[in-house]
Amino acid sequence: VVQSASTEITITKKSFKKMPSVLLDSLVEEPEKRHAVPNHLLESKIYSELHRSKVIQAEPAVLHYGGYEVGKHHEQTLKLINISGDVINLHIIPPQTKYFQIKYNKTHRLVPGLSYVVTVDFCPDEWRYYYDCIQIHCQGEDTLIVPVHAYPAVNVVEFPSFINLSDVPVGK
Repeated sequence: VVQSASTEITITKKSFKKMPSVLLDSLVEEPEKRHAVPNHLLESKIYSELHRSKVIQAEPAVLHYGGYEVGKHHEQTLKLINISGDVINLHIIPPQTKYFQIKYNKTHRLVPGLSYVVTVDFCPDEWRYYYDCIQIHCQGEDTLIVPVHAYPAVNVVEFPSFINLSDVPVGK
């Protein structure tokens, strides 16, 4: 004959007492902070060509966001055109700041005469000048840089057409 175990559970108030977090923290190891993964193309290449290189051309050569509104998204389109006679593969290195984001669809290598369309989204969080760049690396040492500028613009309607700066003694 086997007797069944008792189904009564006795719970005491002391068993659910909260343990101090100091004890729990000593049992759990904190994960190490990860360092940023190095980008070989950023660290080893020099990006100095503007508008066009031997194999790629950017239209427009420089992106300007003038007169933006804080907190709103502003988009512009950048075309990267293959101007060489060969099929190329290129690497598009996005802007490094959080204010500029790029979107593009790269499904294949770039045939001569065709282009990639890159949408550049800008979302400012304050009223100031912003700068970044999009870097393009092609085969070999061929590189291209597309600067991206965003600046607040003065409302032209409210700006006076004439400013009178009268004579003032030095130091006054």
